[in-house]
Amino acid sequence: MTFSVSVIKEKSADPNFKVKVSIFSNSVSVRNAEVDVLRVPPKVSIRYPQEIESNLTEIDRKKLDLEILNKVVEYIMQTAEKSELNVTAFLGRKK
Repeated sequence: MTFSVSVIKEKSADPNFKVKVSIFSNSVSVRNAEVDVLRVPPKVSIRYPQEIESNLTEIDRKKLDLEILNKVVEYIMQTAEKSELNVTAFLGRKK
C-alpha cells in the first residue's frame, strides 16, 4: 500500500490542519481525500472520511497516521522557521 500525503497550507493553522491523502494498492484507490487533524497536546486526533476509514486495516491505518503526523510536523517546523526569520529581521537578533 502506497500513501501520498500533503498539508493543505491555505486551510491549515496550528492546531487545526487539513491534509490531502491519496492511497494506492491493488484493492484500494483513493485520491485527494481531505483528512482533519487536530493537534491538542498531549494527543493528536485524526478524522478520516468514510472512503478511507472503511478500506484500511489497523496496521495500514497506523502507518498512515505516522505519515500524516510526519507531514504536519514538517509543516510546523517550516512555518516556525519563517516566523523566526521574520521576527529576527524585524527586531534584530538577541544576544
